[in-house]
Amino acid sequence: MKKLLILGMLALAGLALAQPKVFKGTEPGRAGGAYRITAISDPRTWNPFVARETSSTDIISLFLPTLTGYSPYTQAPEGNLAKSWEVRNNGLTVIFRLREGARWSDGQAIDADDVIFSATVHADQRVNSNARSSFILDGQPIRWTKVDQYTVRADFPKPYAPALIQGWYIAPEHIFGPAYRAGVQQLQALWNLDTPPAQVVSGGPFKLDSYVKGERVVLVRNPNYWGVDDRNNPVAYLERYTVQVVPDLNAQLARFLAGEADTFAAANADQVAQVLERIRGNRLRAEIFPNADVTLGTNFIVFNWNHKDPFKESLFRQVKFRRAMAHLMDKKSMIEVALGGLGQPQWSPISIPNKAFFTDDVVKYEFSPQKAAQLLAELGFRSKNRDGWLVNAQGKVLEFNLVTNQGNNVRERIAQIFRDEARKIGVKVEYRPIDFNELVRQLTSPAADGTRDFDAILIGLTGGIEPAFSRNVWELNGPLHMWNLGIGGKNPAKVEAFEVLIDTLMKRGATTLDQAQRRQIYVQFQKVVAENLPIIYTVAPAYNPARLTRLGGMFPKEQINSITGQAPYIETVFAKE
Repeated sequence: MKKLLILGMLALAGLALAQPKVFKGTEPGRAGGAYRITAISDPRTWNPFVARETSSTDIISLFLPTLTGYSPYTQAPEGNLAKSWEVRNNGLTVIFRLREGARWSDGQAIDADDVIFSATVHADQRVNSNARSSFILDGQPIRWTKVDQYTVRADFPKPYAPALIQGWYIAPEHIFGPAYRAGVQQLQALWNLDTPPAQVVSGGPFKLDSYVKGERVVLVRNPNYWGVDDRNNPVAYLERYTVQVVPDLNAQLARFLAGEADTFAAANADQVAQVLERIRGNRLRAEIFPNADVTLGTNFIVFNWNHKDPFKESLFRQVKFRRAMAHLMDKKSMIEVALGGLGQPQWSPISIPNKAFFTDDVVKYEFSPQKAAQLLAELGFRSKNRDGWLVNAQGKVLEFNLVTNQGNNVRERIAQIFRDEARKIGVKVEYRPIDFNELVRQLTSPAADGTRDFDAILIGLTGGIEPAFSRNVWELNGPLHMWNLGIGGKNPAKVEAFEVLIDTLMKRGATTLDQAQRRQIYVQFQKVVAENLPIIYTVAPAYNPARLTRLGGMFPKEQINSITGQAPYIETVFAKE
């Protein structure tokens, strides 16, 4: 891991991979068969420049390529569309050489024009792509230049530590280019959910076949894909990849127990027990690996600092208020009740499994209703009305709405536990679950005046091995700077001093190559976040992966982790029967 993040750019300079890309599986595979998974919500778009949520990006990643990524075996940088690269000028320049012969599913070549175009659009502030932070360093753009049809040059204003493991999507210029030149809105309107799947061009292992809202997304193997296995057989092996929309975790479990889904991540001990009982009763041919790791993502509550109600905006911006809410987090009960004991308290913005950067040495607001009440009293909420709710001197009740995504039973229970503890000291929390995509809309779509219409949201983020990839959350102009969101990729109208400090730390972390210095920067980052609580962390569930034994190409038990998952590549997963 350490070598990956610090020395990767230099140590692997000039590394050349064979064309096409060879995907090394865990065992010899065979072509054919289907792979079936479940998702808790519909995607929102197929457009890589608009997508912000995993319901969309998890599917987009199956049909759009990236230049590079990291090895699931070693976490070292490895090429995807880029077959090799050369680092020059002390890391300020990287020359990427693309795989000649790679083609989109419509037969057009995937070449430097696609890469340059995609980088240009992702960097365009008007587009406000979720990947934009990967193209701007310290306010200066990365310059992308076409050298020839299959060579591109990236010039960085400063050395960029994760330059070789970036995962931004490359889109077909011949599809998106005319729309972009006609206007940003035309580009953003492309590849929405009403677009016929045949018009969504693929450069990845699968291509869209059909989509039925509220039911399923079906992808089929892309015959033009540029991947092979180590016997030179084309991959992906799987002929069909189906995502069934099942908006409830328990219903997802039921599908797995019925053998109708191939993989499942048990959310708590009760679900683990149900899977084990079914396996031991010889009623399910499957394996489960309880507590294999801690999940890579984070769950948290975020308050809206751009509220149209001045009282709530002022309240949510008070660090004493947020600390009071943190003291109402009964994480022990959340772990016991929501996770069945399989989980850990989360205090830091960096995922627990990311050992290279994670620290537990941060301020912790332990569960203490008394301390919460004391902090709220310091904010003026010293007495209760006849209904038992805390009020200030003007009789204003301390109340807010809390929403999370419907069907995520773990988050729903966490929200209920928080609401119940708040009620005990007189804080009125109106909790309700809502559709996930509506949740994302409320969080990320401010009105023209910059206000948003939610109070508090319980949601999560997927984690990763590289903290710099969360710059879209933590830098001031990030499209996921969710507590205090600016408009159109601009800084928020009002910022706090600690936000400026975090912004600075994230920029320094991204442009520092020394591993020890990077760790120090991100440790300080975690301390600042924990002290000021722009978002308030809850608990991290254990990673309890399960799968049907009909699948091949999966990791053995000892290699499973929450960073990579159950298989090294989807390209080398296959159906045994």
